Amino acid sequence: MPATNQSNTSTVSLCMIVKDEAHCLARCLESVQARVDEIIVVDTGSRDETVSIAKRFGAKVHHHPWENNFSKHRNQSLAYASGDWILQLDADEALVSGSGAILRDTVCKATADYYYCQFYDMDKHDSVRSVYNLIRLFRNNMGMIFTEKVHNQLHTRGSGDFCGIRVNHYGYDLSKEKMTQKFMRTTGLLKEVLAANPEDAYSRHQLAASYSMHGDYARAINHGQKALDLLREKKQLYDFYITTFYLVAQAYYALEDLETAEQICLEALTYFDQHLDIHHILAAIYFRRQSYQQCRAMSFAYLDIYAQIEKDPALIGSGSIYCFSRPKRSEIFMGLACTFFIDKDFQTADQYFYQAFDDGDNKMQLSENIYNFYIEQQMQTSAQPWLVRAFEAGRAQGQESPIFKYQPEQYLNLADYYLLQNLPDPAQACIQSIVRNPLPQDDILRKHLVQIRIYWAQNAIEEMLRELETLLARLGLQADGCLNSFEDLARLIHDTATLLAKQQQWQLAETALKLAVQIAPAAIEPQHFQQILATAEQQ
Repeated sequence: MPATNQSNTSTVSLCMIVKDEAHCLARCLESVQARVDEIIVVDTGSRDETVSIAKRFGAKVHHHPWENNFSKHRNQSLAYASGDWILQLDADEALVSGSGAILRDTVCKATADYYYCQFYDMDKHDSVRSVYNLIRLFRNNMGMIFTEKVHNQLHTRGSGDFCGIRVNHYGYDLSKEKMTQKFMRTTGLLKEVLAANPEDAYSRHQLAASYSMHGDYARAINHGQKALDLLREKKQLYDFYITTFYLVAQAYYALEDLETAEQICLEALTYFDQHLDIHHILAAIYFRRQSYQQCRAMSFAYLDIYAQIEKDPALIGSGSIYCFSRPKRSEIFMGLACTFFIDKDFQTADQYFYQAFDDGDNKMQLSENIYNFYIEQQMQTSAQPWLVRAFEAGRAQGQESPIFKYQPEQYLNLADYYLLQNLPDPAQACIQSIVRNPLPQDDILRKHLVQIRIYWAQNAIEEMLRELETLLARLGLQADGCLNSFEDLARLIHDTATLLAKQQQWQLAETALKLAVQIAPAAIEPQHFQQILATAEQQ
């Protein structure tokens, strides 16, 4: 049930329009119900469980047939609201934890008539796609209404400010079919608007955004450039043009037209010199051109602007200004790492690789990329820690890095690393992971030997003996007699090392000998094996 107003503090009405939102409505209402005094829902023709879900949360549901006009239906919801303040949300949105308390505090201490909230576009993997500010909290009974049939805007009155309310938008966590339906509905309404008014720059901008999101970059450029032409012709600079420049530049970049993308970016900076997204694209352009000094300059400018936005999110701007690159700071760190690496400043490069890893969402992918980078440079020692991170990040995510999927022998390298660190349990996890990915035949013996070492480190002697018998059988050798002591075990592993050496498995022979010495140093005569060790070192 909605919160009850038990004092003289201001009341809040949540206002929504919905249609077939059963898949996400409960998430939205759960995030806000305890912080609002009433829930107003205008349903425009749901055929699923939307209405019953809304009523379960105590919503007052009003039915209006859909009329292809978002603003009209939003204004209908406002007309039913009795609260002092209106919070407007869509069903595919939800307050971030802690924002409910900020909501109540904002309306109780209000010094403005409307407030911008910060929105985070979430993708299917729960990662942030973009960040932007929208007016979603405003005083009731001041005549504020929504305009525009699609991508509606609030016609404000009085003064505005920014607040700390954060909202996650899950509008892209849909099936391919639903995303296509959403795209067709949105572009259809925008084309209707443009048919009546071809010089509507805002609708051109929104159409460019829709085509860009759909991967149709040629049409995104077409409509985005027309919007920019209106800016150049009429000298009317609106905030949404920040995003228009980005959409056009990004589309040219995606189509491999780096020269035109750069021109659009440089023009954008003459209007918006603190444009985070444009600095991000220019850094990428200059990196691809191998203009590394320019890449660094744009990267450092990006980081400076980013830091300012972190202190004051209002600097992103308002309305339809989307900050697409704010979740991509790790890409800037990666680019800087590579430029310093190319200049052979390996220490600085490594620092930026770590910053990229710490800042990024997909730890497994980042670890894998950095690992592969070092491997390509034939820097195995520097690559090893990133192999560890790729494995551990994959385990944390319940996934398997492609490094191991296509090179399962890497599990053995990693198990060796963990054993050197005296960490047998993660080493065992590596061995267990190999079950899903069969090893090349040449690595089967090595796997048995690694498993034997793990069992020894875990003091699992019986399991160790069974694994040793399996290895000996593969080598065509049987253990004679009983093993009554660790000395007997050490001698048997010594014999195994000798047989491995005869088969020219020098590295495995060396590993087996070291294990034998570790188990019972006094039982082994090292001079008998000096030649084998010397040969192994040469391999």
